[in-house]
Amino acid sequence: MQAKGSENAVLVEAPRNDFLKLIAMVTMLIDHIGYMFFPQHVIFRSVGRLAFPIFAYLLSVGYEKTSSLKNYAWRLLVFGLISQVPYAFFSPGLEFKPLELNIMFTLLAALGIIYLYEFGMNRVREYRENKDAIKMVYGIGVLVAVFLLIIAPEALEIAYEGFRMDYGFYGLLLVLVFHIFKGDRTKMVLSYIVLSFVYTYVYGAKVLTANSIAWFGEDWSIWKGLASFGPVMQNIIWYNIGLFTLGGYFFQTRSIFALIPIFMADRLPGEVRLRRYFAYWFYPVHIALLVLIAYVLWGGNM
Repeated sequence: MQAKGSENAVLVEAPRNDFLKLIAMVTMLIDHIGYMFFPQHVIFRSVGRLAFPIFAYLLSVGYEKTSSLKNYAWRLLVFGLISQVPYAFFSPGLEFKPLELNIMFTLLAALGIIYLYEFGMNRVREYRENKDAIKMVYGIGVLVAVFLLIIAPEALEIAYEGFRMDYGFYGLLLVLVFHIFKGDRTKMVLSYIVLSFVYTYVYGAKVLTANSIAWFGEDWSIWKGLASFGPVMQNIIWYNIGLFTLGGYFFQTRSIFALIPIFMADRLPGEVRLRRYFAYWFYPVHIALLVLIAYVLWGGNM
């Protein structure tokens, strides 16, 4: 099924969405097994890089197809709260981290960002048609709010020790990229590549600098920050020869390969149909099982 007015669209019918969803769930499970039990084997995490982009793409499709955005948001919220119980212990050491939010909250925030983006863009379009300045101001204000919401996870991470939203600004922007460029594969790929490298820098700079506020340098000085950009970037590139192996700080860029099943969605088997809410329940259940297995294996020795 093609998107409106585009010969290069990537929207697919629901059964094929279910097959994509199945791919995402399997790769997520492999990723989480590797994270919990086999951190020394990078293949698990490499396969797992495919999972989130597929879920992000499916959310952008779901936004277009849902009959009730309100119900969609409520489902994400409810299952986010359910998932948060096992997710708070989801780490190889089973540390309790209640302020680390699971992916359902990221997807819920992304859904809201898509809605606000469309709301703001519609006000701007109304200005172009009717030359109503109030509409333009209103629209720009909403789009500024979208920008602030996208960077909010990073700001909260700085403000509150222990806070983290899974995939943070990267996850929110990726969903928006899929939504904005759903009818143009070329722009989608290019935007994805740019976003991946931006995320690499932000993540690498946060690790390399003593304070996550100082992403460009040792203090708030813009000039000193710009002067230190080169050395920081050089360290990011050469750590484990990351730029050339997609390792080190560039590891998440391997997720770009998720575009292969996404772009081939119209060729995937259409016979697969998952039960309603199966994917929602799969998330908290598999995390709870992995946490339980980890506790049984070595919980008493921690």
